[in-house]
Amino acid sequence: MTIAHSLKAFRYLCAVALLAVEGYCGMAHAAPPPDFALTPDMPVCMPGSSRVHKTALQEIAMAFPNTSQEALHVSSDDKAQTGGLFVALLGESATAQTLARNGLSELHNAAADADAFEVLLHDGVLYLLGNTPRGMLQAVYEFQEMAREGTPLTANTHRRGTFQIRQRVFHQRFDGWPGEPADIRYISHLGASHCLLTHDWSGDLRHLQAYVTSPVFPAAIDPAEVEKNGKALRRMVDTCLDYGIEPALWITELPCQGGPWMPESARQQFLNRFPEEVLSDCGTYQGKVLCFSHPKVQEFYRDLLARFFGQFPEVSTIYLFGLDSGGEFCDPDHCARCSGKSKFEQRDRLIRFLIEEGQKVRPGLRVLTTGWGWSGDTEQFLARQKELPAESGLYLAAETDGWQAERQRHDLLTRARNLCRERGQTFIGYDDLHWGDDTVHELNDIQDYPMGVGAKIRRWHELDADGVFDHWGGFNRDISCNSPACRAFFLNPEQDPESICRDIATKQFGEAAGPLVLQAWLALESAQAVLSNACTWAPTQWPGWYPGRNCAPLPEDFAKSGIHGGEAPRKAGPIVYNPPELQDRLQRVGDAWRVAYPHYQEAIEYMHGAFEKADDRPVFYSFWWSGGGNSPTRREHLRRQGLYLESMALVGREIGIHFSLNALFERVQGDPDIYRQQAGDLLREDIQACRAAAELFERLKAQGDDRQTGRDWAQQYRAKADRIRAYLENKE
Repeated sequence: MTIAHSLKAFRYLCAVALLAVEGYCGMAHAAPPPDFALTPDMPVCMPGSSRVHKTALQEIAMAFPNTSQEALHVSSDDKAQTGGLFVALLGESATAQTLARNGLSELHNAAADADAFEVLLHDGVLYLLGNTPRGMLQAVYEFQEMAREGTPLTANTHRRGTFQIRQRVFHQRFDGWPGEPADIRYISHLGASHCLLTHDWSGDLRHLQAYVTSPVFPAAIDPAEVEKNGKALRRMVDTCLDYGIEPALWITELPCQGGPWMPESARQQFLNRFPEEVLSDCGTYQGKVLCFSHPKVQEFYRDLLARFFGQFPEVSTIYLFGLDSGGEFCDPDHCARCSGKSKFEQRDRLIRFLIEEGQKVRPGLRVLTTGWGWSGDTEQFLARQKELPAESGLYLAAETDGWQAERQRHDLLTRARNLCRERGQTFIGYDDLHWGDDTVHELNDIQDYPMGVGAKIRRWHELDADGVFDHWGGFNRDISCNSPACRAFFLNPEQDPESICRDIATKQFGEAAGPLVLQAWLALESAQAVLSNACTWAPTQWPGWYPGRNCAPLPEDFAKSGIHGGEAPRKAGPIVYNPPELQDRLQRVGDAWRVAYPHYQEAIEYMHGAFEKADDRPVFYSFWWSGGGNSPTRREHLRRQGLYLESMALVGREIGIHFSLNALFERVQGDPDIYRQQAGDLLREDIQACRAAAELFERLKAQGDDRQTGRDWAQQYRAKADRIRAYLENKE
């Protein structure tokens, strides 16, 4: 059925429903017209006039093909017109409040800090109401979806929702900073309340001086670059305000030369941007860093804060990273000014400074920090958080960084959440809801795992987190199925995930392919639930950083380059994540992949079946995207989901075998003879896994789906298989 036919049926059913509607509780109403015309000509009553109201009108117009906002018949009167829409905030409209007093709306009972909406048909009027500007927009989005699916209106039409996760923090997109206004529109549709406008790896954009120039160190960043960045940030901040979204910023202060990924010319240039006297060594591969003990550096940051918030007062929160991605602290053993002051102490000093000085120019500013590089010493991490001001807080992952499969709830999360509550600090769950570092980078895939999104959000809801942060963001024009899953589970984290995902699959891909897609997602969820128990090495376990492709599982290689370390033990009831003994941690990874792999195979089979049954129409939620580029069709979307499943299955299977062999090496205490006696079957299995992975990447390269130039994984896997074979044949 075409959209035009759907709208025709929609109008007919609306007319039938309206003829049956009776007045309630003394509210005046006119005789219903012969038809409820869901067309651009229908009257739209909107008593408010804020920038979010204007956005709501744009979105209403976008419910109709080829219709501009100017074509709508809009009235600002606080009086509904029969046969039309009435769009308002509860607090601004006497008409909406009358609905509440007469028992037709529950919007007034929503918490003041929770975004809520209602869509109801009454007396020939379709009401789109919200308790907040974001809530009102969500009512409009609900209307858009009803129009797209041709939902029949009856006298009982009444949809309502309240977001149970209060702060919903997203990047506007994964890459291509700053993105398009369409990116902000997209994350608004999926329920974002806050937008974190930078990434931790976005070059100089990770620093305050990217947007404002200070005369203290005027050469910190090229002035032309600062001007360009400032204008781009202002455009995106303004777009956030159009959608009622609070802008925030990720910084990795203090700036340093950067790691080996930085060109040497850039590392040298850093040394010329600041006087030598204000630099110290950080003691890591990242080189020189600004020393915050130097009075000139503190003067620099005091000036930056005043200038930044003078230009961008709308930014409400700073997410502070540190210890990676171009942000460091001084080495206390080699910096005379910071002598004896641990990096923990330096971090806390910076947080307090940013809060104290920042609040002078931006009242209400929050500065949140995270666990990356800090939470290994659990007791010190929590003790120090307890001493930070209430205006601080945490955005915290369960296992150092976000993982797609991970959905643990353990003692560190519980204790950290309770501590933040006691101190009045903000606690945000740090997660991956669209893309993850723990996948194969630079593939032309689509990483849908909506069942996992439900499990993750339910975890944070049960912890009573103040919000959830999607670490990386998405590729919005791909219309990830994770996005409508975010919205659904933000509204109700406890609802049945299979039912929600069945609805998403059927809407996105149609009645024929949808059920098979759901089965693929269910199989993937079984795999991810297993893998969640073995999220121990970030990033050693992840395909992009996995050292095992260049380390054959042989005694001499393990003796030189075996895997060590890993996350600290965490307890969840009787279960211990990251067991204390190295061999047990390694084996946990191997066992998890051995159990997960058949579920991946099942998911791949169902996804291929869904691809065969799908057509080339747009996916249902394609109307969420209004920016550049075309969204993939149903068939192309499913083909690219298949790439995600295949790459993770075959790469992950080989990683698991390698970790099992490393565990065996540890169990036999490195004895090469015993290892040879016991490792044979696993080594032969590793040969098969390496060859299967090599064949995959050769195929992906040939068909153009491996977009990383120069990736030689196929060659590395084949070389590894050859070394294992030679070892088994006693040729090494």
